[in-house]
Amino acid sequence: MKKFSRTLAAALICLPLAAMAQLPSLKSLPGLGGAAAATGGDATGQNDALVRGYVAANKDVLLANSQMAEALGLKDAAAASKATADALTDGATKGNLEDSNKAVSASTDAVAAEMAKGPKLDAAAKKKFESGQAQLGRGLLKYIELRVPAQNFSASLKTASPLMIPKLQAGAYIVGQLPTAVSNVGTSVKSAAAFSKSNDIPVPADATKAMAAL
Repeated sequence: MKKFSRTLAAALICLPLAAMAQLPSLKSLPGLGGAAAATGGDATGQNDALVRGYVAANKDVLLANSQMAEALGLKDAAAASKATADALTDGATKGNLEDSNKAVSASTDAVAAEMAKGPKLDAAAKKKFESGQAQLGRGLLKYIELRVPAQNFSASLKTASPLMIPKLQAGAYIVGQLPTAVSNVGTSVKSAAAFSKSNDIPVPADATKAMAAL
């Protein structure tokens, strides 16, 4: 079979491109593109799945920050965070992800700065803060769940065809950003939990679970 594959490959080199285009699926022949095609397909699928997972996590964090910002009286920050979350889709590009990460950072910083002032919240605000904190915990758990898929995609990226690389930029960006996302949002969840404890706000189970998973 190997001899046949080598002979056929040599014959194909001599064929004009037009003739090659008429040949039936070469990918199904042993040793002629099947492995490479599968690798490219795997990398593309992993990239898309990674983007969907990261978008879902970012949405949770942005919506969480929106709720907590509103509870703390930061209406502009709350509106900006929610608008960014609403605009983020599963087909996000590297540029979209960069923009959403900037929004996550800005809203996280705004919430942290306001919590540091030690504001007093009424019952309604406490309820909203608790809800936001629960969603923040869910966002962190989604980031953590992406660790293994990110490692797998990173391995596929190393063997992917150079022609595939432009289509894998979003996934490659996520691989580089994920450790920072886990660390930063982990800090946010811990800070929110500390604020809750000092203000008689229940710490949601999702937040507690996320902190335990760090």
